[in-house]
Amino acid sequence: MQSLYVDCWRKSIAVIAVAFTLYPSIVLAQFGLDDLKLPTKKPEVIKAPVTAAPLSRDELLAVKQAEAARIAAIQGIYGSVVAIYGNDRGGGGSGVLYDAHGFAITNHHVVAAAGVEGWAGLADGKLYRWRLLGSDPGGDVAIIQLLGRNDFPVAPLGNSDQVRVGQWAMAMGNPFVLAEDQRPTVTLGIVSGVKRFQPGEGMNQLVYGNCIQVDSSINPGNSGGPLFNLLGQVIGINGRGSFEERGRVNVGLGYAISSNQVKLFLPDLLATKIAQHGTLDAIFGNREQGVVCFTMNLDSPIARKGLALGDRIISLEGERINDANQLTNLLSTYPAGWPVTVVFDHEGTEKKATVRLTPLPYEPIVKTPSPMPQPKDEEKPAPGEGEKTSSSRLTRALLDEPSSEPKPAEEPAPKSDDKPSEEKKPEEPQAPSDPKPKIVEVPRQPPIPLSNAGKPRAPQIGSEVAKLLLQRLRDAATSSPTSEPWEAIRLESEILENGEVVGRETMLIARDGRSMVTYTRGLVSVTIAFDGKVYRMQSGAEAPREVSFSRAFRDSHFASSVALATLVNTSNDPRFEKVAHEGSDKAAATLAHRLSIAADDSESLYFYLKVLADNGTPTSGLLKTSVGTSDEEPIPSMLYRDEKAIASVRLPHERVLVRGLDEQVLATIRTTSAETVAKVEEGSFDVTP
Repeated sequence: MQSLYVDCWRKSIAVIAVAFTLYPSIVLAQFGLDDLKLPTKKPEVIKAPVTAAPLSRDELLAVKQAEAARIAAIQGIYGSVVAIYGNDRGGGGSGVLYDAHGFAITNHHVVAAAGVEGWAGLADGKLYRWRLLGSDPGGDVAIIQLLGRNDFPVAPLGNSDQVRVGQWAMAMGNPFVLAEDQRPTVTLGIVSGVKRFQPGEGMNQLVYGNCIQVDSSINPGNSGGPLFNLLGQVIGINGRGSFEERGRVNVGLGYAISSNQVKLFLPDLLATKIAQHGTLDAIFGNREQGVVCFTMNLDSPIARKGLALGDRIISLEGERINDANQLTNLLSTYPAGWPVTVVFDHEGTEKKATVRLTPLPYEPIVKTPSPMPQPKDEEKPAPGEGEKTSSSRLTRALLDEPSSEPKPAEEPAPKSDDKPSEEKKPEEPQAPSDPKPKIVEVPRQPPIPLSNAGKPRAPQIGSEVAKLLLQRLRDAATSSPTSEPWEAIRLESEILENGEVVGRETMLIARDGRSMVTYTRGLVSVTIAFDGKVYRMQSGAEAPREVSFSRAFRDSHFASSVALATLVNTSNDPRFEKVAHEGSDKAAATLAHRLSIAADDSESLYFYLKVLADNGTPTSGLLKTSVGTSDEEPIPSMLYRDEKAIASVRLPHERVLVRGLDEQVLATIRTTSAETVAKVEEGSFDVTP
């Protein structure tokens, strides 16, 4: 009964509401409210202005200046972007030239698909042959060398640690092989995130640690291409994106390998290594007290330095560690063998250790990335119905996947003896009548083997690079020429320990590679000399004797005379014919090329050369010499500082004897006078009693 009453009441209210809408005055009269005045005018609608206030002259000028600066930055780096193709001139990836000698950075997965050689296109419309130097499967980076010129346009490498979320970022490359004239595509977006981590594939491969996330439109074909800031500096190498699963269309999530990580691997890649990443050989996790070691190899270098289970990590390479993921992210950016300084808490005591990172292993062979899964025919959307049937799921993937479809042959495949090799003179760059690379059927090159990961894959090419770096070292040491001829330089120095003079040193270095050093500490005097043919040594009251090259350079003072003679040497020194590029290392807290000069008895003298100038361009400078690379090496190394001009060269005026990976200072050798020798008299390099 009650429900029937409620239902009738609801119906009555509904009837009254409808009647009031149609005949409001009649309804009001029925309820005695006929004197109630209803509004007869509709309320006024206030509309917002559809146009913004015009820009002031100063604001418009600022916008135009920003646009002009962006255009100028693009024009300055446009020619450095590379379109990369395989030998069949099909497919397509991207890269960026950072060195005028043709060295270009790209992705590992680009060269894994293309092979060890191919074709490269630049904005000048020409195609150049390229060859693979080194590749980093772990971090998805590789270096190729374009052949035919030594004056390629380049772009500087920026400091990715200074990148901030919200900054503008320009992606450049060859998406979808659109660059038929080899001119790159430019897209603009912002940095969406920094220090992201993207897990890899296979065993320790294609890991993106501390990477940069951007919303700049990057698509298949952009792989290996540069990510620039508005100053025209490379802040990353594009390699991954998130795509709609079926469309391969970028949805605004792209990932770039940070430029600072790339920098650390440059020497390894120039040494033609299959580079490896490093590990502390221990596992860390988050606990209440912080980031704690809970698994480790007891034979690892860090264990031998005192790290134990339960110890808390405080910092790595000066960066305070607050989270285990942060530690993993940071470690993934360092090459194997890189010296890292770790600060940790052991039973309430803070300890500090410098160790070389242990290599992470790979699978026996790099697998070519498999094509993205394609929808079955019955699943493909019909024309005009894509939005109804396409999947909204996203797929994170490498930007370039090899096509599984056969390519049509347009001309016969080249014979094997027509392929360029290390011994043959590289082909001259050519501008094809059709700038778009022709598709030629050639056998797919084998995958890059990883059985010798960590070692140079082409030592002869690495030696060529090492000789180039030594020549750059000499060129960098050359200052303005002098009108007065000279054949040698004599340096007088004092040896200091804890600020007090404890000895003296005299060094004579000639432009033909000869050198001699005499130093006295306390009552002992040592002389070692190279007269162009043999090495002789005298220590204290002993008679002079002939020694081997390796015995001579095991003396840190004489080793430094060899290094300084290299800076002034204008002749072809046969000792440097066996120079090899050892890869990445650190000297004086600076990224360095480590070169080795082998003696006949297999011992080596190591030169550490600077890699990049402060502006991100390649440079060269003498940082250090040593006779060993381990922390336990008993013979001190020598650091070089304070360059000053002497005649037409610049030489270090301060050298520092150090020991260990942390470079503990033992003594300082400070030059007090330097003079040129117009003519070297006969017998000047003789060692006499």
